[in-house]
Amino acid sequence: MRIRKEISSWDGKLFIRSALILFLILNGFMVLLNAFSDQSLFGSQYNWVLGLMQPILLASVFTYTSRKICLYVNDYQNIESFEDKLNKNILSQGTSADQTAENTTRYVATSWFYKLFNYWGGVETVTVTWGNEIVIEGSSRIISQVEDSLTWNASFKSSRVTT
Repeated sequence: MRIRKEISSWDGKLFIRSALILFLILNGFMVLLNAFSDQSLFGSQYNWVLGLMQPILLASVFTYTSRKICLYVNDYQNIESFEDKLNKNILSQGTSADQTAENTTRYVATSWFYKLFNYWGGVETVTVTWGNEIVIEGSSRIISQVEDSLTWNASFKSSRVTT
């Protein structure tokens, strides 16, 4: 079995959108907090640094972790029931099969926390295209776990002995 991985580039639009939303939420919360206390609204320099840097750092972490990974699996035919094992492995990662077609299966996250991210940009969706080459594309969190299973799990090793 051969595995090849491609990681998509960093999404600038997602970074800007998430940074702006976090900026509005965090700074709005800070203004409300200062309004109900006896402090001036924009008096502390710490508030400005926290109000500017925290949204940028959080948005960059979110953008980095929401990149798509494409995993290509070749030469898997000598492993018994490989497709069933792979399907069970993906389902065990906290997903459920959303759409199933002849050659394509789409999995979505089942946890409420990851569903929240899936509603915004579909970052917690995994699509598997079945064929001579299996293409697994989607969330970096799920794809990395599947890749580790394919690499290190004994059930995905060759089970037929060819002489």
